[in-house]
Amino acid sequence: MTEVETLWSNRMAENETPKVKELDTTGDEPGKKDALTKEITSVTEDVPKTRLMIAVNQCSKGYPKPSISSRHAFDWVLKNLIKPCCRKQYKVIILHVQVADEDGLEELDSVYASQSDFQHLKHKELCRGLALLQIFVKKCNDLEIECEGYIKNGDPKEIICKHVEKRKPDLLVLGSRGLGTIQSLFVAGVSAYVAKHVQCPVIVIKRDPKEIPDDPMDD
Repeated sequence: MTEVETLWSNRMAENETPKVKELDTTGDEPGKKDALTKEITSVTEDVPKTRLMIAVNQCSKGYPKPSISSRHAFDWVLKNLIKPCCRKQYKVIILHVQVADEDGLEELDSVYASQSDFQHLKHKELCRGLALLQIFVKKCNDLEIECEGYIKNGDPKEIICKHVEKRKPDLLVLGSRGLGTIQSLFVAGVSAYVAKHVQCPVIVIKRDPKEIPDDPMDD
């Protein structure tokens, strides 16, 4: 178990273990134990769920394929944080930010003659985003993990920070593309910016070097 996993497990043990008073039920009349069981169940259900936010994005080649970094970060959370015995104690918030200069580029050579043409384009982009979001929501549903999905438009760095402030997750998880030093000089580091500006804890999941594709467009 890694240091991050150990710290998170300890945090879960401290914060999410229901506090139930110990009662001596020896010699209790029939029905009293059932009442106590209901009381314990009620206390357990009132414990707030741990809210995990995961930011996801599409592959550079387009929808609906998720990027390698997003898939790796999402799978890491399911494997290392949300254990099978504790799935009911979590709520996953999935955020996808559509970037204006990355979505719908193949249609820039089309002719837009009316406002309805632009509305059609926006609808098409939304459908693509929903297709991407559905991949992650389906995984959560299959595992019976409560989840919410959101699609926003704009600068990923700013949108993620605003959404964290609004949704107030207990933990934010981001995938890292693992860009080299030279590439980092030209590509804005979303994870570095967000980790510096949000108020909640942030985990940045670096992918395995073996998963770095030969063609950057495959990411």
